[in-house]
Amino acid sequence: MCGDAPEVVKNERYSFSPDWWGLGCIIYEMIEGKGPFRARKEKVRREEVDRRVKEDREVYSSKFSNPDCCDICQQLLQKDPTGRLGCSESGANAVKAHPFFKTINFKRLEAGIEDPPFVPDRRAVYCKDVLDIEQFSTVKGVNLDPTDDKFYVKFNTGSVSYAWQQEMIETECFKELNTFGPDGGPSPDLEDPPPPENRGGLLERLFRRPRNSEGH
Repeated sequence: MCGDAPEVVKNERYSFSPDWWGLGCIIYEMIEGKGPFRARKEKVRREEVDRRVKEDREVYSSKFSNPDCCDICQQLLQKDPTGRLGCSESGANAVKAHPFFKTINFKRLEAGIEDPPFVPDRRAVYCKDVLDIEQFSTVKGVNLDPTDDKFYVKFNTGSVSYAWQQEMIETECFKELNTFGPDGGPSPDLEDPPPPENRGGLLERLFRRPRNSEGH
């Protein structure tokens, strides 16, 4: 938990600025192994995290040996959103132009033809329940046999543990998707609109000769 952006904690108006703050938190945690405002497995109240977000500065250890890594985190974790990277008129272009991303071809990335540096096993169970998401701990003692392989290959998102399935059922997180229209069909907002009437062009309508009842 890296905490909301300072402007969110202060209940100020914002647009995209918290998104760039979140990116800074993600990059920081991927390098440091913990969030910028909470030690790993530290039990701290939400109010204390909010205070740290508003008042404390993140600490950079020797893991930030690359100056580009330290610089992009410092710019993305600016307390004042007006000085935060990505919040100027250049927007995302300023972020992508940072030296931290100099090895990434964003056009190839957006086209889906850039090979990722790491491809997770879609059959692996990385978290046994929601509480493990934060720590990304691997479930121990899970063995998949050929039957499991055949079953899980049907899912693009990988293995879904039984605990997660139960939690999704209990919280009814997909309830809003189970909305049907008359006779069990799609809801009206999912129906394709009828095609517009072809009235012809302006000249065609002006010079169209009306037919009389005798067919002349």
